[in-house]
Amino acid sequence: MNDKESFWSEGSFIESITPRELKEKIKTLEEDSCKDANFKCKKCNKQISSHNKNWHDEMCDDCFNMTYFPNDKE
Repeated sequence: MNDKESFWSEGSFIESITPRELKEKIKTLEEDSCKDANFKCKKCNKQISSHNKNWHDEMCDDCFNMTYFPNDKE
């Protein structure tokens, strides 16, 4: 198996969460992700949705992609 196929290869985002945290995160998938969008990106302070808060390591899409997928160009 090469690095691109490895589950733990660089460029992956994996985090451990508790069952309670999982319930909260799943709830945001069922809701409108812009609801209560008064969260800020932890890197650039840009406004983010609850989806980004819970599923993108509290970062906006740009900061998340630059952090975890720096070699992926659009």
